[in-house]
Amino acid sequence: MKKREIHTKDLGTFVSLDMVYNKVRIFQSRHNETEFGCVGSGKCCKVGLKIHMTEAAYIAFRMRQEYYLIMEDRGEASATEWMNGKIDQLLSGMYDDSWDWDEQTVDGHCSFWDDGCTIYGYRPLVCRAYGTLTEVDDFCPRKRNEHNTIEHFAGEGVERVVQEFQLLLKKYGEDNGSNIEYDAVVYMPLGVLSFILDETELEELYQQTSDKMWEGFEGWFNYQSRFTRLHGLHEDFIMQEAKLRGAVDEDGNILERTNNE
Repeated sequence: MKKREIHTKDLGTFVSLDMVYNKVRIFQSRHNETEFGCVGSGKCCKVGLKIHMTEAAYIAFRMRQEYYLIMEDRGEASATEWMNGKIDQLLSGMYDDSWDWDEQTVDGHCSFWDDGCTIYGYRPLVCRAYGTLTEVDDFCPRKRNEHNTIEHFAGEGVERVVQEFQLLLKKYGEDNGSNIEYDAVVYMPLGVLSFILDETELEELYQQTSDKMWEGFEGWFNYQSRFTRLHGLHEDFIMQEAKLRGAVDEDGNILERTNNE
């Protein structure tokens, strides 16, 4: 597997992505003021997320930024210890044989979970949307209404934010050649590590881990989560974009699984 690079042209996309996160932060803040707000149980973090390479690159960028901030504050040894700890957590996720493509993991939490989210400020949008822009699962302990569900945000304002997010994934893919190296939906530990490890380390990891960890969905249009299905771009637009990429089979279905070695 080739090492991915963060390019100067990506920085504008990262700024725009953070602006999208800021808009969702407003929804989160308001939602947490209600009786249906998050109680911080971490049960929703017992998951192995799939994300688009845009957010994988952004997480890797912010990790490297945090590394230098720690170095400035506490020295290089502390910064290296912090970074190595994060890499070890991601590597551990790559060896989670219980993980499968419905994002379930029997043996552990998200690779960034350590008695709380260790990348909370730059976590993916799917985490921010849970319980704020979507309903919650049965395992979530937060308060329910009389219909045994929760109130969450919806409407034109939410749709604008989610669709803006999807178009940023599209832009990132196009800025990087619309090829699978950058325009793919992958298991989050793999995506982040591909921007951090060198090619020799990635090759060793590939030899030692299950093929399922290296599979992915080609194209930003294949990023479909609960919040995008509820509030995202119209299905006709998604299908048109997939057709332009030649990613639709003879039965009119969007092609999905591919390999990211």
